[in-house]
Amino acid sequence: MSQKMRMKVAADVSQYPKVLDWVEVGVSSSQIQLCVEEIFINICSYAYPEKRGDVEILLQNIDGQVEIEFIDDGIEFNPLEYKRQKPIDHPGGFGIYIVNHLMDEIKYERKNNRNHLRLKKLIKQKKT
Repeated sequence: MSQKMRMKVAADVSQYPKVLDWVEVGVSSSQIQLCVEEIFINICSYAYPEKRGDVEILLQNIDGQVEIEFIDDGIEFNPLEYKRQKPIDHPGGFGIYIVNHLMDEIKYERKNNRNHLRLKKLIKQKKT
């Protein structure tokens, strides 16, 4: 199975149900859906503190190799360099930790004043 999809939405938490429905068309993995939720919500919450912006999401699923890329022109943020500052008993800050542990590969780059975060995961195919 080979599938490539592209979506661009406002970086607004109210758009999350639309993003989730879109991701579910491309991949049925709850782990990937959780990672998409964490990254999308973080972009909505932190990338555009003083203006409105968009998030572009690319999803490619080729024979169980899933790649998702998030692109935004919000403030620069490399989640691979994030270190949680809160005590363990305080909420928040675990999303990036979860994404790092659920995905097989994560890459970040700042290119043309845009954040590019690429997640990869190999999904085991069920034998029929």
